Amino acid sequence: MRVVRYFCTALTATSVDVFIYFLTYNYVIWKNDLPLTEHLTIGAPTIALMVSFCFGLATNFTLTRKFVFTKSDLRIRHQFMRYTSVALGALVLNYFLMNFLIKEFKWYPTLSRATAAVCIGVISFAVHKTFSFTIKNEEEIEIEG
Repeated sequence: MRVVRYFCTALTATSVDVFIYFLTYNYVIWKNDLPLTEHLTIGAPTIALMVSFCFGLATNFTLTRKFVFTKSDLRIRHQFMRYTSVALGALVLNYFLMNFLIKEFKWYPTLSRATAAVCIGVISFAVHKTFSFTIKNEEEIEIEG
């Protein structure tokens, strides 16, 4: 049941993330890259990813904590720090997969973002369960639940 709740909350948070990505890419930065120096430019898909990641992270942490891993005995601050570290790792994987799909397969950036998020989400569940929302006495929880 926890896996189903996890993927429902992840789907909700990913929907928020992809929607913010779409809005940012198309209507905030207007598909324009951001030149920082003469030789360094941040691409529009990367800018949109950075913005949408923040919204997705906040949504996903809140929903996951409230509806999936409710029995964790870690302090919220520690949960959030662990969750964020896992999410940053997932962001790096998302970034490379998203760019691969955009550059190699010529996919539209929003479709690439959504596809990358789903692929990485499967790995994230296992890591969050064993690291971000640790339960010291899992055997007692299973008997009660």
